[in-house]
This record gives sequence, structure tokens and C-alpha cells, in this order.
Amino acid sequence: MTAVPAAADIAGALLAGATGRYRAVVEACEPGTIAGTGFVDPATSLGEGGSWRLLVAEGQVVEAGQPLVELIGMAPRLGIAEDHVLGALGFASGIATRARVFRQAAPEGLSIACGGWKKLPLALKPLLRAGLAVSGILPRLVDGDFVYVAKNAVMMLGGVDQAIAAGIAVGHGPVAVQVKSVAEAVSAVTTGAGIIMVDTADLNDLADVHAALTRLDLRSRVRLAFGGGVRLQDLGPAAAAGADAVDVGRAILDAPLLDLRMRVCSKVAD
Repeated sequence: MTAVPAAADIAGALLAGATGRYRAVVEACEPGTIAGTGFVDPATSLGEGGSWRLLVAEGQVVEAGQPLVELIGMAPRLGIAEDHVLGALGFASGIATRARVFRQAAPEGLSIACGGWKKLPLALKPLLRAGLAVSGILPRLVDGDFVYVAKNAVMMLGGVDQAIAAGIAVGHGPVAVQVKSVAEAVSAVTTGAGIIMVDTADLNDLADVHAALTRLDLRSRVRLAFGGGVRLQDLGPAAAAGADAVDVGRAILDAPLLDLRMRVCSKVAD
């Protein structure tokens, strides 16, 4: 069986006639917010005599055509270095660009989280968190310590009240629990939950829970969150229905990569 050449071998053979060092830039093909710069490190792939530098800062808003990274190296090495820059920067910046749109559209006082990062492959999670961080979107429902009791935990523990009691016993901050009805919400608050997540994707359920807790003078005891397919156009209605926070999933997680390209500009005089 014939061995398949490695990418470095192919690049070396293809560019053998391109001697000397070249300068290249990675640039944005569209406007966006930059994130993930801490994961960019093409130094090893550039090899001896190669160099690189960032031209933008984490969280910076850039325009189409703006250079982001400068790279200098031998021709075969530049081709390999491209693999170590575009992916991480494009993914994290795509998340940051979409997340910033959500943050800017949110009514004042409404907190936004993107807790669905748990569903991504492990290697992508740090890049997602970098994109969220520069955009003011939380990676968890609230800042600080808390105990989140999800639907499966409620089922295994025998119900909402039992799950809240177990969460309180952990002693790691307020207990957050998912509820599906007004009755569950009222019971959860009276049992000691500090955060209620109406996870039904139905704003009417959120409004009903808010109204019931207000009527029973329980609303001030709890932080009320809403989740389930939250879209950009849902932010205002969710706040109006009583939400203190929303959890956005795929609307941010499915953000397209920020479109980037690497362009060789010139040969470097030795």
C-alpha cells in the first residue's frame, strides 16, 4: 500500500521553488468581533526564522479586510501555519459576533446565558467560552456559585421538592431548578429554591409563573429564568413576561464561523 504523504511533505514539494521568507496576513472577510486570540500560536509550525504577531485585541470589533494576524516564514511553513490560526480564531469570533448581537438587543437588566456549551465537543468548549466572555454572555445561568438541578436529577430524586432539598444540602450556593408549571414553581420557591428556570419554550408559562409568584408575595425570593429555543426576537417579550435571565442555546451555538482568509503579501528581504 502506498503511504499518503503528510500535509507538510506535500507543501514542501509544491513550494520547493519558492525560496526565502514571505509575509502573510490573516484578515477578516466580514465585520465581526474577535475572540480566541489566546488560542492562536503558529510559532511551532512556522519553524526557525518564522515569526508572527497579533494585530488586534481580544474583543475588538473589526471591519472586512482588516488584518488580524501577521505571519512571516518560509513558503512551505506558511501553508502549515494557516491551519493553526484560521480555525480557532474563526470559531470563537463567530460565536462572539453572534453573542454580541444578542447582548446589544437585550432589554436593560436582562441577563443572558448560553448554557448549551455542554453539548459541544470538548475541544470546542474553551473557544465557545472565549467568544461568550468578550460579548457579556454568561456561560452559566448566573454568576457565582449555585447548584443547578436539571430535569433528570428531579426525576431521579423523586420530584422537585426532594431535588431542591438535595441541592440545598450540597451547600454550594442557591439552588436552581427547572419547572414546567405554576404549581411546581410555587412549590419550589416555598421549598427553598433561589432560581427558577421555566424551561418550556412557552412565554405564556413564564408569564403565569411570574404572576402567581407575585400574587403570593414570593417573587422577591427568587430569580426567574426562561429557556427553550430562545431567539433574538424573544428577548423583549421574555423580559416583559417577568424573566430576570434567559438561557440561549442553538441561536448562539449555531453561529457561523467568522469568515477569515490568509493572504501572502510580499517576499521579505533578508
